[in-house]
Amino acid sequence: MKKLILLSVLIIISFQELKAQGVEITPITGYTFPASYRITSGNARLGDGQNWGGNLGFSLSEHMEIELSYSYMATRATASSPLINNRVDVRTQVHYAMIGANRLFPTSDAMTFFAGMKLGTGTLAFPDREFNNITKFSWGIQGGMKYFASDRIGIRLQANLMMPVVSAGGSLWWSPGGGTAVGVSTWSPIVQFGFTGGIIFRLQQ
Repeated sequence: MKKLILLSVLIIISFQELKAQGVEITPITGYTFPASYRITSGNARLGDGQNWGGNLGFSLSEHMEIELSYSYMATRATASSPLINNRVDVRTQVHYAMIGANRLFPTSDAMTFFAGMKLGTGTLAFPDREFNNITKFSWGIQGGMKYFASDRIGIRLQANLMMPVVSAGGSLWWSPGGGTAVGVSTWSPIVQFGFTGGIIFRLQQ
């Protein structure tokens, strides 16, 4: 997390030196589908839900931009296995803080398609405190389009594939404070697929 913050600060400080062509602020919302994966003798699952967040983009050229992004989703996490006494079903919050780059494909002054990759952190937080929060390295890919109705205002639509790389074991799902951890573990990325849309506010061009 510290490295991500430091990198973000360096990008902002060097913005003028890079002579960026534009700064875009985009509040977003959308929908994320459920994600399931195997555990020992069973399955774990992150539910679906509406996501919220925002992007801060720095256009370096007509064909490249750097982007900082944050997203949040409230859902439920479940896990079941013969090795677990009781099926787990808890409220869960999913947070992503990412930095990445998009390759831009302008087709006109108003329309631009893009595709990119991002790296950062993914956090599973448990508001009812059944388990400890866990933060892991995450990466994702995205693609979509931007359409500007004017020089300053546009819309953005995109598809996202987010992958927090986690070790899915006792500490993630079924080891509440003071309890006994169950010896069930595996390694697998969680793959979350979703769509988002938002209004672009271009501050500088």
